[in-house]
Amino acid sequence: MTSISIKHTLIDETSILDLLQGYHLGPISQCRFLTRGLNDTYLITTPRKYYIFRVYRHGWRNEEAIKFELDVLNHLHAKMYPASYPIAKRDGTYLSAIDAPEGRRYGMLFTYSKGERPAINVENAKLIGESLGHLHRVTDDFHSDHRRGFALDLTHILDEPTSRVLPVVRRVLGKEIEGDMHEIVENIKTTLGHKNLELGFCHGDFHNHNMHMNNGVLEIFDFDSGAMGFRAYDVAVSWWNLLTNYGKQEEECWDVFLNGYFSQRRLDKDDVDSLPIFITARRFCLLGTMLQNDDVWGTNWINKQSLELFVLQVKTDMIREI
Repeated sequence: MTSISIKHTLIDETSILDLLQGYHLGPISQCRFLTRGLNDTYLITTPRKYYIFRVYRHGWRNEEAIKFELDVLNHLHAKMYPASYPIAKRDGTYLSAIDAPEGRRYGMLFTYSKGERPAINVENAKLIGESLGHLHRVTDDFHSDHRRGFALDLTHILDEPTSRVLPVVRRVLGKEIEGDMHEIVENIKTTLGHKNLELGFCHGDFHNHNMHMNNGVLEIFDFDSGAMGFRAYDVAVSWWNLLTNYGKQEEECWDVFLNGYFSQRRLDKDDVDSLPIFITARRFCLLGTMLQNDDVWGTNWINKQSLELFVLQVKTDMIREI
């Protein structure tokens, strides 16, 4: 018999139900696998409530990094910021260690954010901007004794992804295009290096796919990408989402998003001026993450057409203004 190595296992719902016995949930009506991404998500149903159980993938977030996320979520909950927050077990702890075939993984139970993904329109864009400004404001005093393991700095959002992206660009599109991309990355680093940019806690993936709206109230979830870093990057991710997924509404929605953000807090000129640059950084960061985790996204998308679109977007970003 040939021995095999395991990259990622999908844990059966019956095993998740066993883990949930450590919580004060009462009768559980159903445990259903919801979605696979960088982590695995299960929907837990009881007669009265829904919950989310996340199983972190091995090698993606270690125990220390998850405890940092736990700290920030409890901080937000204490500040009454509307976000999904973790639920403690009977013994007062939050994490369940899981000895999966690929190695140690961790599970954590969260409250469920009611409602639906908010549509992108002018009214909701203002609310989303207000929510991000509120998030930054209430985490100005956040501190954790646990190490996240990464920061949303130039190393994480540019250097590390570029080391994965450029060899693929060279293989598919050629050496000249790789050189163009390398030059753009170096210009970004030089430009941002001369700016005095605000640092603080960031969600890291703040857009309408990671929030639900219920009766006009937004609730945010999925802080897996959250870390200390450039606040302007966090704002630019929302702009990137508008450009990439909602192009027809981008112009009017971006303006009201910024107005919503500024109603909660200010950004200095250097931060505002850097926003178009961070859109490009986001593109490199996301592409690098997809290449790093090919067991989630596969490799079929790595072709000339998709990479030419990436290059076109990056080059277009260079002429974008606030």
